[in-house]
Parts: sequence; structure tokens; C-alpha cells
Amino acid sequence: MLSRLLLPNAVRIARPTYALRLTSPLSCHFIRRYVSPAANSVSLERQQEIAAVIRACQKDGVTVPWFDLAHRFRLSQSDMEQIVALDDDRLQKRRELSARVTQLADQAFDSQRGRCDWDSVVKKLDMPLMECLGLFDASLSSVPVRSLPKFVDWLPNDFLLLKKFVQQLSSMLTADEWRLVSAFMNVKQADCVMAYNMCIRHWMTTELFELITSYREKGMPWKDIHQQIPVFASHNTLQCAYSHFKAKVSRGPKPATSRARWTSAETARVREIIRLYYSHGGIRSCLRVAEPEFPDKSQQSVKSKLNHTLHGQWNIHVADMERVKALVDEYGSTEEATVNKSDWTSDNEARLLHLVTLYDPRAIDWATIAGDFGRTVSACKVKYNKLRKQREPKRATEHADAVSHAVKKQYTQNQSVDWARVSESVGLSERECLEANQFGDGKARWIYDPDTFSWDMANRMTKFIETNYSHPLPVNYTAVSNYMWIEPDDCVNMAGLLRGEMTWTKDVLAKVVELRGQGMMYKDIARQLSPNLTPS
Repeated sequence: MLSRLLLPNAVRIARPTYALRLTSPLSCHFIRRYVSPAANSVSLERQQEIAAVIRACQKDGVTVPWFDLAHRFRLSQSDMEQIVALDDDRLQKRRELSARVTQLADQAFDSQRGRCDWDSVVKKLDMPLMECLGLFDASLSSVPVRSLPKFVDWLPNDFLLLKKFVQQLSSMLTADEWRLVSAFMNVKQADCVMAYNMCIRHWMTTELFELITSYREKGMPWKDIHQQIPVFASHNTLQCAYSHFKAKVSRGPKPATSRARWTSAETARVREIIRLYYSHGGIRSCLRVAEPEFPDKSQQSVKSKLNHTLHGQWNIHVADMERVKALVDEYGSTEEATVNKSDWTSDNEARLLHLVTLYDPRAIDWATIAGDFGRTVSACKVKYNKLRKQREPKRATEHADAVSHAVKKQYTQNQSVDWARVSESVGLSERECLEANQFGDGKARWIYDPDTFSWDMANRMTKFIETNYSHPLPVNYTAVSNYMWIEPDDCVNMAGLLRGEMTWTKDVLAKVVELRGQGMMYKDIARQLSPNLTPS
């Protein structure tokens, strides 16, 4: 019955050799497979794929297999020809716009800064910055691209601008995104990658070391040097990296060592050294004696040989267990006699907290602190973490009323909260104030709307969470709510949306149905609703 309504009883396919009579099941199969949607309902990615396949055939001088393409894309020949024509028009418009962007960029070139003023280009074209950078064609530009392969060639402002621009894109950049960075900075792509790696990994090179040395010889303080070289997180980090590299340079290159096997005579001499010197100072005493006698061996090789020979003597030659016990007791007394294992007193705990505050949080000298107490570095770190966990919640709870009162006073006067002023008035850090505040009048609601939603607020919340509650710390949504001045439940929903957890309301479902009706694929719909939402 369906075949009678949709097709005549006999349908003749346009082929000269044979005719095909479609029965009812075959007609349904024919409709489902070959009756195509309208060409304008095909997604842009699908249109580009169809155009690329057809152009590849035309470029190679091969006849376009229209019948196979109709079977593959479920489109007629006329629809595919129309898609190719539309794609040609789109490419032509893009080439014209690319030439326009390149021309404006050349006109906005600032010779003093060595790069284009992209803000003026964006204002003239009324287009987003990233789209303008993507349309910029360096081959059409008359502006020479700068080559800055050395660190000293970069200016401090260029470093800060590069770091800020890259962080706006993403944490892991692709090759196409690095091309945008190169166009924005007017610097070769490889040089941009090198400079950004310096900013995030804090590499100390020979050129940078020589530059800092020249500054120090002029009497420049570390803070001023950090302003000239802003690639490091702080001047303390810069100073530590410089000290480590200076010590490495003073040691000089490692001497050339031989990787030849140990001879029987050398092994016999190692056994003799262990027999004579092990009881006086352990393996370290043996190493001090053995290392000068074997200059062609590395220190690690000599140490490994001593350990292996020593264990072999214990297993084979040492039969007297009292002798073994005496060696173990003597070894333990030399290594552990200077380590303080007594309980921590209240004065020690207070002094530990005070010493840690004297350093930058990113460059704490734990070795010096541990030497002050006569304890190991691990013991000092464990104790400090325990004290910090016990101290921070207690302080925040004790000052909750004061924080809430200060927040209420500011919000009543200005309809906004300056958390830096609250921190200064109460005597707590901004994070502790955010966690302790209990005043929440006037907080806004955040309800997801796929048509009007802006990701600026969500990105602001994400940056706050990554800064203050990085993994594995649990997120305190009370602090997030106070920082965003949004209801806590809405902050939780926003965080879930950023993780790709969509709350399916009627508006969201209606938007999905609308986009699906326009021919959009599910992966494109998921990307439009939330960048982290999976199409499944």
C-alpha cells in the first residue's frame, strides 16, 4: 500500500540496459536509502566533505562517480552540484575577506612595538579577534615576521602579552592555535613556542644566566631584575633558579668516564676497601677511599660496585651473626645519631609556622628549616601540613561573625563586596573570608538558557576554582557562591555544566529538537550547548 502512495507500480531507473520493477518492500528500501533531504539542510561540515571529495576527483581528472556518491551521502547529483557551487562562493568570499584583513593589518602595523594593532582591525571589521587572526594571510602581507630565537631578544612587555594571550586560548594549544599566536605577536611560530615554554617551565639558559649576572654586577636588586625578566613566578623563584644554575656551572662538566667492566683485580681491591674501612664509617667511608683509586669510573658506578660487593660478602663470606649485628648497629649510629626524633613542643610548632611564612610559598627552603630543628625534611613537611589543616578551619570559624558583619556593611553601602578590603579589616586571607562568610542577601540566580547564556561568568568561576581548589583539594562551593555572589545550588549546577553534566529542562530539549530539525549533527549540538558535553 505504501508503494502505491509513494511510487507508481513500475518505476524505470534511468539506465539504458535494463528496467527495474519495485515491489512494496523494495520501494520502501529505495526511499529510505536514496530519497535525500534538501541540500540546504545538510550541515556545513558535511557540505565541505562532499565538496572536497568531488574536487579531488576533478583534480585527478577522474570522472565523478555520482551514483556512488549518491549512495554514500543520500543526495542527488543536482544537490551535490549545488553544494559545490555554494562552497565555491564561500571560499571566494573568504579569500576576499582574508585579503581585506591582511590589508588592514598591514596598515595598522606599529614599527615601535614590531607588531600590528589588532584592536583597530577588530573595530573596523566588527569581527572577533580570533576570527581576524584566522583570516590573516602572512603570504599576502608586506610586514616582515620577526625572528626572536634568543631569550634576550624578547622585551618584558612582549613576554607578558604572549603569556596572557596564550592563556586565553587553552592550556594545550594545537598547531593551528599556535599559528594564531604567531600572527598576533608577529613572531615566528617556533620562537613563540620557545618563549612560552620559558614562561611556564622556568628554564634557566646560559644566555639568561649571563644576563642576570650582568644585572647583579651592576647592583640591581632581585625585584627589579624580575621586572626585566617576568618569565618566572616571583623574584624568589628567579633567585633560586639562578643559584641552582650557578652551582651547576661551578661544578663544571662531568669528567669522561669509562663504561668498561670491572676486572677481577679491581673487584679484589673493592673487597679489601670494604674490609678495612666499612667498620669505621659505613659505605660512605668506603666511597671516599674507593673513588680516587678508580678515576676512570663514575661515582655512581663505584657506589653500585661497593653495594653489590658488600651484599655478596654478607651472603657468602659473613657467617658470624654477631659481626653482622655489630655492623648494623654501627651503621645506624653514624646515620641516625644526629636526627631529632623527639616530640614536637608548642614552641617548635610556633617556630615552624613562623619560618615557613618567611619564604615564598612556591620556593620554601625546607632543607634550611629542617636543619634548624635537627629533623628530616619529610618530618617538617608532614608536621606543617597537619598544623595548617588544624589551624585554617579554626581561624575561619572563629572570625565568621566578623567576616559576615564586614560583608553585610559593604554590601549595604555599595551593593557589592570588595574581598580585599574584607580580608584587610578582619585579618584573614581572602579565601578564608570567602569560606567563613554567612551573609548572602541579594545573591543572584543562575538558570541555564541555551539562547542567552554567556560563558564569561562560567569561565570566571572556573578560574577561581582552579586557582584556589586545585586537585586533589575538594571544592568549597560556599566560597565559590560568595565569590560569584550567586546561590550555592546554582554554582553547583554551573560546575556540573562545565564538566559536561547537563540538566535537561524543557527549554534545553526544545533547543535540541530545533537544532536537530535544522539538520545539525548531534556533536555540533553538544558543542553549542556546552563545550564539555559529549554527543552520547
